[in-house]
Order: sequence, then C-alpha cells, then structure tokens
Amino acid sequence: MTTPATAKSPLGRPPEPDDGVDYPYAPDVLPPKSMFHFVPQAYMQGALETWLDDPTTLVASQMFIYYEPGNPRVSVAPDVYIIPNVGSAMRRSYFLWLEHEVPTFAMEIASSSTYRNDGGFKYRLYESWGVQEYWRYDPEGGLFTPLLQGYQLVDGRYQPIAVSVDAERGECRGFSPLLGLELRGRVEWFRFLNPATRQFLPNRQELLQERQELAQERDAERAARIAAEARVRQLEAQLENRQEG
Repeated sequence: MTTPATAKSPLGRPPEPDDGVDYPYAPDVLPPKSMFHFVPQAYMQGALETWLDDPTTLVASQMFIYYEPGNPRVSVAPDVYIIPNVGSAMRRSYFLWLEHEVPTFAMEIASSSTYRNDGGFKYRLYESWGVQEYWRYDPEGGLFTPLLQGYQLVDGRYQPIAVSVDAERGECRGFSPLLGLELRGRVEWFRFLNPATRQFLPNRQELLQERQELAQERDAERAARIAAEARVRQLEAQLENRQEG
C-alpha cells in the first residue's frame, strides 16, 4: 500500500492527506444528536480530558477516523474515543494511515438506528484494530441488556467485562482497567467514578462551579489575611504611640 503525500496545516494541526480526495468532516455528514446522546457524550469527553490531563493524548468525540487511503466512504466516528501518542491538537478528522495509532478506548452511545452496527460491524472492526476496551451505553434503555456493556481485548479477542446491575436503582456498574475508573450508567444518566476517592468525575458545569467556589475561597482567605495584617499594623501603631507618650 502506498501512503499518500501529506500536507501540513497552516494552523499547526496534524498532517492531512494531499491526494486530491475529498474526505468529508463528521459534522457535515452525520445527523444531529438528541439530548439523550449529546449530554452523556459531552460529559464523557470533558471528564476524560480532565482525568487524563495529557497533551500527548487525543480525546475526541464523533470525529471521523478514516482508515483506507483514497476511500472517503470508509470511516467510523466513535461517540467518544482515546488515542495516545498523537497529541491533543485540534483536528477535523483522523487519518489512521498517517498517524498510525489506533484508539485504546472507544465508547458508543446507542440509538435505535445505530446499536446493531455498534454491536456487529464496529465490534469486529475495533477488535481487529486492537482497541483495548470497547464500551456500549444505552441512554434510553430497551435496546440491549444490561444497558452498559464493556469488552476487553484478551489475546486479540474481546472478552466481556463484568458489569453488575443494581435492580433497585436501575444502575449498571463496570470497571475499566485501562482508565482506572468505574463506569456507572442508568437511563438518562452516566458518570465516571474515581474508585480511590469514591467521587464522580465532574461534568463541565460542575467543574466550572468547583473552580469558581475555589476562587471565591481564595479571595475570602486573601481578604481575611489582608484585614488581619492591617489590624496587626494598627495595634503596633497604637502600642508605639503609648510608649512614646
């Protein structure tokens, strides 16, 4: 297979094919997501970016991965995926034959029109690529049971990851050895949990609120320190005046 020539982006993005072929971008082709899909997808990407905090690792959501040079009809767009060793620079698409690294983690958020493909073609494709972990989540319920399913690559084949089900809460729980995180999902709700702290990874809004609260605490501490220093100076001045008198 001959690798097409590449062109550097003027904005410093990773190289893109320079073979005269039009490779569409995912937002121009894929249908809009419903809130059932967009909300957990946005949470997953943001939480994983914060958790990994690694400029050498790409965390992407629903961006095309092209894997056959010159063939724009062959691509996949995992709802959320992680690719190490390629950097986190902005991209319009990911070209496997140019950057060479495959995802280590992929998550598909199910819908009635996609879940069969997720459990068939994509399952086999990710397995053949060597994607270490593949997870599926059904945000509305009713498409597959349990609504959270995970697979781990063992000797080149996917093996199920144990998922427990809390019937009373309708909550599924599985552990990702790759991420070191617990995955928890129920209808209309998904979170990553840090098993060391037993705390959920915050979403963007919660993270922003935490930062704002921390900034307010720091401002209050600074104001209290300034007031205390001013009081000390005042007392010292009073003492000095008494001694002089």
